[in-house]
Amino acid sequence: MTLQRLAIRVSDVDLDGVLHLPTGEALGGAAVLHGFGGAPDQPHIVATCEALAGAGVAALRFAYRDHDPPHMTLASALADTAGAIRVLKAHPELPERLAVVGFSFGGTVAAIAAGRDSRMRAAVLAAAPALAQPQFSAWTNEGTWKPIAELSRTRARVLLVWGSRDTQVPFADAERYAAVLSQARVTHRTVTIDGADHDFEPAAARARMTEAVSAWVAESFGRA
Repeated sequence: MTLQRLAIRVSDVDLDGVLHLPTGEALGGAAVLHGFGGAPDQPHIVATCEALAGAGVAALRFAYRDHDPPHMTLASALADTAGAIRVLKAHPELPERLAVVGFSFGGTVAAIAAGRDSRMRAAVLAAAPALAQPQFSAWTNEGTWKPIAELSRTRARVLLVWGSRDTQVPFADAERYAAVLSQARVTHRTVTIDGADHDFEPAAARARMTEAVSAWVAESFGRA
């Protein structure tokens, strides 16, 4: 695996990105999105990128422009994610196979992005709120966003991943996503990581999560 530092240009601002490039030919690229108030160097974000690269998928992690202090909104995070996708699409070493992987708030962003971008082959929503949550009251105009409805239009294969000990985003949100995806006949799977909390700790649980995520994206890109 090789690490590349990249600039992601969004609204006259350059976001710092780190691209995990696999050894050998890449299957495609995935944007990996952190949660509200999180950062791209959190253990579960880095471990996911490393697992994706190990499975042949280039993984791009970055910080939203307003992540510190955490004042980002769904609108600004979507714009930042679109910038990351443009970087992946333009990268000379990557075929045009795209995925988005999001954790918590990033999972909600991933749901909307996957619903709006027909190029997406895979989407992973990890502990992603489907509805407004009290702990995310800083999101602006939450009522105007409908991540479940947006995701129902996706062409991507969707993986829903939750920790069995997650006390921040209820498993009922995964069930809401899954119910609508079933109605829309979108290929999807729900995986519960036994013993994992909201950030997929401890390390053993995190390893099971990254294995599930990387396998799903690689399979969606056509790896046997």
